[in-house]
Amino acid sequence: MAEQDNSKLLEGIAYFEKMLKVMPGDRTTLEFLSVAYEQLGDSEKQRTSLIQLAEALLREKDYDAAEAIGERLGEFSEADAQDMARRIKSARNPIQLKAVMRPGAGARPMRTAARPAAGAPESASSQGVSLAQEVMAAVKAEAALIRDLYAKNVVDASAAEVVQRHLGGLPEPTRPFLVSALAILEKESGGLGEKAAVYMADAASAPLIPLQAFMPSAALVRQLPDEIVRVRGAVPFGRLGDTLLVAVLNPLDTAFHAEVERLAGCPCRFFLADPHTTEDFLEKFFAENA
Repeated sequence: MAEQDNSKLLEGIAYFEKMLKVMPGDRTTLEFLSVAYEQLGDSEKQRTSLIQLAEALLREKDYDAAEAIGERLGEFSEADAQDMARRIKSARNPIQLKAVMRPGAGARPMRTAARPAAGAPESASSQGVSLAQEVMAAVKAEAALIRDLYAKNVVDASAAEVVQRHLGGLPEPTRPFLVSALAILEKESGGLGEKAAVYMADAASAPLIPLQAFMPSAALVRQLPDEIVRVRGAVPFGRLGDTLLVAVLNPLDTAFHAEVERLAGCPCRFFLADPHTTEDFLEKFFAENA
């Protein structure tokens, strides 16, 4: 199983390395690679990715995020890592307003949620998320997504109608179940599901990740309430400094992303995950962590 997981992780790394050649210094790509190399145990490439990421963050003047990377670089003994860590410490303008920036968002600041108080439990499952309300919100968001995909000519009227019919015919919210227009598209018309995924990844600057390669731990996943994970398919799979990396099935739902940040108590970076992989992961995760 470990060899299979590494194979999937290597496939993801190869994909993002190619992307980096097309978009040198791309923040999201470098974030993925730094986490992937760490999981693979390649400290040299991890260090190189973190240095490149720090360069990108300093160019964006995202000093909060850069300082988090500087702390990681400070753990390396190599001169280039230590030099960058020192450079980050001296880079912040004292009057610079603190802001964490979304990738590709220009000068729009991303709301940074307050971190949990000291001693607060790691799990977010007890934060009072109503299953019925979450299902209703998910159906509304996914219906809006399929309308947008139709308006952008990503899917045709027939496919949009199929998704709307499935969303309207979901069972009563008495138990958790995945609500995803993308999952429905892939099951009912695979080609359009792939087309929709490519469009969403590009529109949201949320690259597709091989979620199965990361094998997220229970401690990571339970940064969010079970209902959010089950219903929305939002899976935390890694950390980069104070930022939680989250795989989602609808990277265009910015209102949901803000809610995830509030519940997680930290800034989040969102990546697109394959619905089939997400469903397999959720089934296995909740079977093993009931």
